[in-house]
Amino acid sequence: MNDQIGSSDEALERQVGRVDLAHHGDFRLGSILVQPSLRRITGPDGERMLEPKVMQVLIALSSPVGTILSRDDLIDRCWDGRVVGDTSINRVISILRTGLREVAGDAAVVENVPKVGYRIVVREAPDDVLEKPAPDVIEQPTKPKVAATRRLQANRRATIIIAGALAVLALVGAAIWLKPFAGGPVGTVRMAMLPLEISEGVDPIYAAGLESELRAEFARVGAMEVTASESAKLLLGENLEPAEIGTKLGVQFVWSGRFEVEAERIVLDVNVVNSETGETVLSQSVNSATDSAQSLPFRTARAVATALDRPVRATATQETISASDFRLYLVATGLLKTRGQDQVGAAREILELVTARNGDFADGWGALAMAYFLQRPSDPSQIEGNLAKALETAEKAVAIEPNTIGALKVFGMSAKDAETALASLGRVVKLDPGDSEGWFWLGIVQRRFVLDGADPLTSARTMIEIDPLWPPSWNGSTLAAEFGDMQMAREMEQDILAASVTPSQRLLVEARLARLDGDLSEYLRLTRRAALTNTEAERMFSQNLLERAVRILLNLPPQEGLVMPIPGAPQMLMEQLYRENLLDRDVLAANGLTGASAWDDRNFIAVVLPLYLQYDRHDELLADYDARFASHANYILYTQQASEPERIVGDISPYLVMALRRAGRVAEAKRHLASLEEAVKTMRGVGRPWLDLVLFEIDVAALKNDNERAIELVRQLPDFGWPHAFARVNPTVINLLRGDPLYDEIRSLPEVRQVLQPIRSQLARERGEILALEL
Repeated sequence: MNDQIGSSDEALERQVGRVDLAHHGDFRLGSILVQPSLRRITGPDGERMLEPKVMQVLIALSSPVGTILSRDDLIDRCWDGRVVGDTSINRVISILRTGLREVAGDAAVVENVPKVGYRIVVREAPDDVLEKPAPDVIEQPTKPKVAATRRLQANRRATIIIAGALAVLALVGAAIWLKPFAGGPVGTVRMAMLPLEISEGVDPIYAAGLESELRAEFARVGAMEVTASESAKLLLGENLEPAEIGTKLGVQFVWSGRFEVEAERIVLDVNVVNSETGETVLSQSVNSATDSAQSLPFRTARAVATALDRPVRATATQETISASDFRLYLVATGLLKTRGQDQVGAAREILELVTARNGDFADGWGALAMAYFLQRPSDPSQIEGNLAKALETAEKAVAIEPNTIGALKVFGMSAKDAETALASLGRVVKLDPGDSEGWFWLGIVQRRFVLDGADPLTSARTMIEIDPLWPPSWNGSTLAAEFGDMQMAREMEQDILAASVTPSQRLLVEARLARLDGDLSEYLRLTRRAALTNTEAERMFSQNLLERAVRILLNLPPQEGLVMPIPGAPQMLMEQLYRENLLDRDVLAANGLTGASAWDDRNFIAVVLPLYLQYDRHDELLADYDARFASHANYILYTQQASEPERIVGDISPYLVMALRRAGRVAEAKRHLASLEEAVKTMRGVGRPWLDLVLFEIDVAALKNDNERAIELVRQLPDFGWPHAFARVNPTVINLLRGDPLYDEIRSLPEVRQVLQPIRSQLARERGEILALEL
């Protein structure tokens, strides 16, 4: 016992020096305002949210400025002394440098002191810059760094429309939005919005639309970060008090309301509770005559903003639409929230009527653009027409009001280039930081354009912060593992676990943690228990895809009844390929998977090419290649039609090199190898660990017989939780463990066997346990 007390001195020192974001005051680094509790840095060039670990490191290096801290010092203060690899520290330092540079150029830099550690260096700035108050409102997004100029090959008309609309944003948006809050900075207020309670006889679709409009109006009128999240709904369903829900979600306030419709008036009873104290800070009835219902959301938001000492910005909704049409608009937005195709079609018809009668109603045009975008006609030939309508309608919306959220979402998800997609959706979450769907879509385009400077982990972290129990947020840990941050992956899951209230939520968190650790039998066992009570959304986002990936990894048949609809080749045919069974040529031909048409299905191509080599049928591969591509240049054009051409090159080119070499077409093989190396070079620009990059670099090393480099790269794979932490219905990421001939020489190296053999043994044990348990 005394030994324990005596040995705790070092731990106490670490505890004293540990960085606590919640209780650390704001401070400045020259022209940069640092707000630790908000995880935000703001400078002359904008603001940026930092990950908790990155902010901790910034504080440690700033206490005081100029202090040199070794890696061990940083581990003690920011990682609680846990064992941390150089990769994690390098990643945090890299993100910190990028963040400081983006908000203030070289005003403050993280300097590396060789063989010692790191320090912050603050460079002097002019007085007018140093005294400039931090922006407290929405600014135009900084232009994303575009790493390549080859993206915009298709859909030129859509791009012209989007570019014109964004020009309107650049010229008009900032002036409109910044004007109301020119009085000085205000702190961030985070508020959770509980589902709207309705009286008997109120149309629930109408109420859902009103709830959506209220949430948007809170963000517009009071510059608040408000989320009407699935998490809040689920927590309320577990009979938690509002203050408890607020504590679970990490917000300062919780809003609740009850909506009644009477003969001559409508009534909204509003309550706002302080999460920390449980005190009611606002209890008020907002009444409106039925012929002025369009003013209700603004008046409610104004009352809440005033109660919370927020600045109030007027909105023009009530001046541009009649009460009866506003009701129709709310019904339409309620229908859109369901995302059902029948409901989306009904919403489109309503919104076409509303906008025809109210031509200056920007939100109506934005909602109509969303309806066109979300509607998926049964005839594929009509899809492009719907998209064109969506873009034209979105352009009308931003011409009236540049900050129309629905229109910006359509621009972001439709864009073929990184700059437009990231700027549009980045603006959505700037305008409305509590919009879970906005962050979800931003995360999708950030992952798509990661080579253009996007950081999908930022969106993944934010989604978990604002909506931890929304199943789409649960993909964050898989993404973190893909980028080599297993610690962040586990922290994300622990955050979800802290908010969980139902047995299925907790079981699924435990299951995903087991998968990160490679305990795949435990993963399946826990998901089976969760399946007794989980929801369809929980199965879709936390079970179906992950289980399918686990079964492919362990060469197990798919779960009975589990269908993963993937466009292209029939699923039963793909199942054979996943199990390394290459079907006869006539079977492939009967399904349109030979000749030039085979290349239209990129999922099929990525899986089948290694098998052509493995089965010594490279002549068939080359026959299909020659049928589609007249030259290497034609092949490169084909890859550039995809949003991620480097990934297409990485999946396909290694096997074209091998097949061409076997056929004696050496010059062509060299051109394809050069294309692969160029793609890898571009991917290195991400500037952070990335599993895809490591795998493609292994391919290059194998083709160049660079065994030393191959060994170095294979040793990195366990840092990504490979092969068990990935979640793709595509076995190419595990071909190193299979019969792929590309890796024949690499697999024979003793140093590589030393890495792979323990993995093979573990997978064999897991497979045996799963079969024994009949999972």
